[in-house]
Amino acid sequence: MATFPSSTEVCIVGAGPTGLACALGLAARGIPFVVVDALDEGHNESRAVAIYASALESIAALNPQVSDDMVAAGVQGEAFTMIDRNEKNVFNIPFKSTLEAYTKFPFLLVVPQHTAEHRMRQGLERYGTTVLFNKRVCDMAESAQGSQYELRFETGETLTARYVVAADGCNSFVRSFAKIPFVNPITKKPVTPQPDDAAYVVADVLLEEPSTKLPRDRVQIKIGDDGFVLTGPLVDPSQSADVVQRLFRLYIGVPDIPPSKPDITYLQNILEARGPGSASTPRDVPKIAKVLHSSRYRSREAVADTFMHATQGGAYILLAGDAGHMNGPAGGQGMNLGIGEACELAEAIHEHRNASLAEKTDSGRILEAYSTHRREFASQVVEMVHGMTAVEAGGIGWAPYLRLCGLWTVTRLPFMQGVLAWQLSGLGRIKKVVDAK
Repeated sequence: MATFPSSTEVCIVGAGPTGLACALGLAARGIPFVVVDALDEGHNESRAVAIYASALESIAALNPQVSDDMVAAGVQGEAFTMIDRNEKNVFNIPFKSTLEAYTKFPFLLVVPQHTAEHRMRQGLERYGTTVLFNKRVCDMAESAQGSQYELRFETGETLTARYVVAADGCNSFVRSFAKIPFVNPITKKPVTPQPDDAAYVVADVLLEEPSTKLPRDRVQIKIGDDGFVLTGPLVDPSQSADVVQRLFRLYIGVPDIPPSKPDITYLQNILEARGPGSASTPRDVPKIAKVLHSSRYRSREAVADTFMHATQGGAYILLAGDAGHMNGPAGGQGMNLGIGEACELAEAIHEHRNASLAEKTDSGRILEAYSTHRREFASQVVEMVHGMTAVEAGGIGWAPYLRLCGLWTVTRLPFMQGVLAWQLSGLGRIKKVVDAK
């Protein structure tokens, strides 16, 4: 068991993909840091399953072995496909042909969040660093000089750090301490949980037999009257080839409040009503043999007012990932945005630290620049996902029908397929990461 330190340069609160990516960036640059997480090591109700080229490029710039390990642990999805309630193609966005000139990762990597986290922790271990789990921050305070923050944990320890990275999710304790509000970037109004927040179900399932309705070379989303059903192929090296062919992740939009851990009956009923194969003649709905994991969650659209809070003495709270923004699952953007922010934040901390040591008076602008343009990127992504969510919500009537018709028309053009692939990939949001080696 790792010894708990009393002080460090950077404390990363949260060991999800965002916190781990920041840790990899700091480790590559030799900056002292500590990573803590309130939960135990393991699955921890992880929801994300899609990693695009931007996140993989950011990780590869820091540690190519980690990005290679992540790719090896997932399925390289060659396209993102949408079908309507009658199972007719709405669009097919190819990644290889549209992105291969710009990246070594011209695909959508389908890999569960907890698997990606495991590969990233292995990368940290090669630097001699481990995550301190079961360490929940319960209080924070500025030091007497304001040059550090003191973090207190429920287990009794204290830790001082100059930089505190808030990577502790949408209910961030660190963001709350800094009194940074969440604001809807579209309405510009403060955001708080509401009874009508969109509800979703996520589940990893094993089918009774392989299904032609669930492709294994791409992510597919079916739009229905009561919401969408998204499917993505999973892999498990510990299982036989026959079992792997039947492993899938399901994301389901639901109009009501789902059970906390949806069971096989609940999930199968949704597939029978509006899943792939439900509109076929004859019906060919995939049958679930076993639910490996399931959970529910709600989402809303929000971006933090700022991604940085500074004391007069030069200590900093810096937001990344879900602590800085929230959006629905449409397009699988959340984890990718967080990883990109975290890698860039590690670079910004490195530059700011060096500028401070050189006693440059304008060093604070480095972190201000991170806050400004990453908040701008986050707002753009939230607005993009807002539009995608409106399409994926489906529904009955002329408005949903016309949205799908418009999307079908636009995506027939190869140019627009390339534009959509580029937007989803996030490649335009990468800030060239300085080689730390």
